[in-house]
Amino acid sequence: MAINFPDSPSNGDTVVLGGTNYTYASSSNSWSPPSSTAIALDSASVTNMIDSDYVSLRSSSGGGVTVYANLAAFPSSGNTAGDLGFATNTKASYMWDGVAWQRMSIGTQIGPRFTTTPAASLALNTDGTTSTITAVATDESGFPVTYDWDAYSGSTLYNDDSLPSQVTALSQSNGVFTLTPSTAEANAGDFSFRVKASDGVLATPITSLISLAFSLVITIAARQTRGSNYVEPTSTGVTQFNYASAASGSNYNYFPEGATASAASWPTGKRYIEAKWTSTEGSFGSFMLGVGERTASHNNASTGGYTTGASTTSAYAYTDTGGNYIAAGNNQTSGLGAYVLNDTFTIAYDTDAEKVWIGKNGTWGSGCGDPGASGAGFPLSYANEGYAFVVASVSNNGGNDFTITWGGSNYSIPTGFSKF
Repeated sequence: MAINFPDSPSNGDTVVLGGTNYTYASSSNSWSPPSSTAIALDSASVTNMIDSDYVSLRSSSGGGVTVYANLAAFPSSGNTAGDLGFATNTKASYMWDGVAWQRMSIGTQIGPRFTTTPAASLALNTDGTTSTITAVATDESGFPVTYDWDAYSGSTLYNDDSLPSQVTALSQSNGVFTLTPSTAEANAGDFSFRVKASDGVLATPITSLISLAFSLVITIAARQTRGSNYVEPTSTGVTQFNYASAASGSNYNYFPEGATASAASWPTGKRYIEAKWTSTEGSFGSFMLGVGERTASHNNASTGGYTTGASTTSAYAYTDTGGNYIAAGNNQTSGLGAYVLNDTFTIAYDTDAEKVWIGKNGTWGSGCGDPGASGAGFPLSYANEGYAFVVASVSNNGGNDFTITWGGSNYSIPTGFSKF
């Protein structure tokens, strides 16, 4: 609506237009309504003013609510930060944050529910091959579920920009997380891995324990036989020993990785390994396990088996129906209690000092002491082409099979020693 004032007015002239009195002032060359009178505008003028202000506001800070059928229909470009959208299928509101649409929380919310739960624990491969953790979750309100992760160890938090030392790469695709392990022994250890399933407002977490532990893989190239007794070939870090009978009172000892110096290469220096008694079948007689000089005969009592003589070509844990010992030659000690299935025997050696230490379930034999606290150890020459593991049965109390699994990390590594 146009407002037309008279032409060539004089100071003090008045006119009524649109129901409002206006007075002309020559000093300002303008018509003014009384100060207490509101300006009347028609609806079209109001609409034009509102639209103009809205356009100005929206161009600077976003705004306006646009209705879409579903989230997939929301535009992914051409948006302004602060734009609002409403999805009719889920009755949910979203805001454009400058990069993506973020769902806005209204009322009580329930996070996604896992239908495929990640494993509670995962042992990483030590050869560098990848492992996966799989999670599948559903949102009962029908919202799409996305997946993310973080990790922690003590007070240290990890993410894509700061990986745990146990892994060199970590990626995920739709709930399948792929972990590439470190192959460095120095990076052995554990961390907690947390999968998070999100519906855009709430995230449901679930945690798995990830471990990287290096164990020894002992290779027995062929069956090693002494009389009717034998050690089975294996390359899995397990020694399978069959004892059928003793012949002529002899005690039969074996090298799990072979009797020749070239069959295995032991790391030098101060090293530690665990050996667990994991199974027994048949009428148990006895067994022994430990470390021996590689080129010693090791085929009967007089050259390094269970003996009370002065000869010391092996150091071992030994059990039979008469007792349980940590022994080397005529140096025998007991006091660690009866050896039973699932006991873990600890072995430490020092190739420079030429000594060996044997213990059980975290306690070292009194005859050798604690290697991490300057225990005396058992003297064992390293000059005879190094050391070899020894397993044996030393009794004729009946036939039996037993299995020793090498490796593991059940007990603390002695101070100053490294994992085998």
